[in-house]
Amino acid sequence: MTPSPALRRLMATCGALSVAVLPHVPQLPPWITATFALAVIWRLVAEQRAYALPSRWLRLAAALAALLAVLLSFHTLNGLAAGTALLCLMAALKLGETRTPRDHAVLVLVGYLLCLAALLHEESLARLCFVLVAVWLLTAALARAQRPLEAASSGHPLRLAARLLGLGLPLAAILFVFVPRLEGHFWALPSQPDAAVTGIGDDMTPGDVASLARSDEPAFRAWFEQGAPRPPQRYWRVQVLEAFDGRGWHRATARADAVPPPIEADGTEYDYRVALEPTHRPWLVGLDTVLDWPHALAGRSRTGALMRLGRGPGGLQAIDTRLEYTLHSAPTARVMAAALPADLRHRDLELPPAAAPATRALAATLRAAASGDRDYIDQVLRRFHDEAFEYTLEPPRLGAEPTDEFMFRTRQGFCEHYAAAFAVLMRAAGIPARVVIGYQGGDWNRYGGYLLVRQSSAHAWNEVWLEDSGWTRVDPTAAVAPERVRRGADGRANAAGGVAGALADWAWLGRARQLWDAARTAWYEGVVNFSGTTQQRLLDALGLGEWGLRGLAIALTTGFLLTALLLGAWLAWEMRPLPLDPLQRAWRDVCASLAAAGLPRDPSEGPLDYARRVARTAPALAAVMMAFTEVYVRARYLPRPVAADIATAGQLARQVRLQARRGGV
Repeated sequence: MTPSPALRRLMATCGALSVAVLPHVPQLPPWITATFALAVIWRLVAEQRAYALPSRWLRLAAALAALLAVLLSFHTLNGLAAGTALLCLMAALKLGETRTPRDHAVLVLVGYLLCLAALLHEESLARLCFVLVAVWLLTAALARAQRPLEAASSGHPLRLAARLLGLGLPLAAILFVFVPRLEGHFWALPSQPDAAVTGIGDDMTPGDVASLARSDEPAFRAWFEQGAPRPPQRYWRVQVLEAFDGRGWHRATARADAVPPPIEADGTEYDYRVALEPTHRPWLVGLDTVLDWPHALAGRSRTGALMRLGRGPGGLQAIDTRLEYTLHSAPTARVMAAALPADLRHRDLELPPAAAPATRALAATLRAAASGDRDYIDQVLRRFHDEAFEYTLEPPRLGAEPTDEFMFRTRQGFCEHYAAAFAVLMRAAGIPARVVIGYQGGDWNRYGGYLLVRQSSAHAWNEVWLEDSGWTRVDPTAAVAPERVRRGADGRANAAGGVAGALADWAWLGRARQLWDAARTAWYEGVVNFSGTTQQRLLDALGLGEWGLRGLAIALTTGFLLTALLLGAWLAWEMRPLPLDPLQRAWRDVCASLAAAGLPRDPSEGPLDYARRVARTAPALAAVMMAFTEVYVRARYLPRPVAADIATAGQLARQVRLQARRGGV
């Protein structure tokens, strides 16, 4: 059965509204999503079967119940989450009284607000593309409801909506670029903690970093001024773990740790900019070793970790939105080369008395055979390399004595297992050691000119303190899986089990991913991070920088005028007289010939009425005029004119004009 026009309009509005609700489903309580879905289904069935809609009092009671339910679920009616939930419920209730075009317009307006809320939840390019599709469908539904005669064709409202949105883009761009901007994203709300992207915390126990390595989400991007360092030097420090309880490693805290360590610059230095994705933790990431950083934004501890300063607990501020900052690093710099403070030596040699007895015994044996600290380190690394140790993303579970079980039973692990065991072996031999967690490697994006480091590049390594060298990086994972460091976590070995591993052989897919990430990054750089400073640079380029707000007013007015001129030119082109087809030319010529002979057509007179009047006034033209008009009407107003009718109309038109010129009137 063919749906009625009213049902088609309702289907279009419900479908577009459902698309607008879709991005919010992960954040909404399941009962709200179910309520909205049931309301849509019920309303469509009610329209098809002509059921009576709920009474006004029933709708009012349902609205009060929905308001109370949202208040009980969110404990507030303010905020993005509660407001979005309330919008979805109000849209569901509004469906119960939707009859007129005005009701459809209200639902479309609610859909627009849901699209805005979706962008407040997440300012990503993918979310923007989805929202644009939703806005397009909502506008098409509005056109279908407000202009029903033009909605007979399912494609016409979509084309009309696309045209309207396209006409609005230039004006939107002018407003975005030249309206005075306030610093800060006052229109955006911070991400919710339960929606956190996996990050690196303050602890490390067997299995934590292994699960993180399976995530393919971006961790951060870095732009280098002099070119990126080679993959073996791409160690990105986040946190240093020094406290060991026999099973896991934790961040040690002390007053003295707030003092930055002495650093001697050495080797190649790099200036770069980092765009860090939200981690909901206060730790910043930087290329080892950071020499200079924005001191108003961050501070550095004695372990070399960067912390974002703020007014929160401990004077730190969690990173809940995308954060950009500039750093200056030297990967081969020497840290604490002159001496190791006594408190650090004690802390970085400490082991629980009963922890890892078998590993301690092995350390004593290897230490006795070593000629010094460096020789001992080499012996431990050779043991990892030569014996049956295996690098895997899915290591077996470890029991109460994880270090001994890993070293002598399972011998399968990810970077955290090797870093933890190596630190125990060093401390047992009297060499200060600690565990560093962060990222290693990164993908160079040739389209965007930056280094992309994903969560799958999460890594753990060690630092040992040596005389005359200071804290020295040692990566025991490289002794077991050197390709992990050479490839910088970009190879198939580290991607196993993920999307990248399954599709690693498809080169075109890798290029497509890079291109998409470059587009996303350009979106953040050019749109999301468009600030007053960026606006001022643009005004400077236009020669209006010294004018201040007057310069913005001039640019805004000029932009409006140019947009108006462009729209005027487009409208003039759209409304230009179209060329006449053969039937129109024949009819025009006949009317002109008869008007010259004294029988002009009235503007309100149709073809048949005009032909009958001509036949009454000029009987000599009656036969040919009626024959021409019948063919013209048939060819002009039937859905598909026949080529023979068009040719016949042309011949008869010539006969009418010839008789009119010969005095047939």
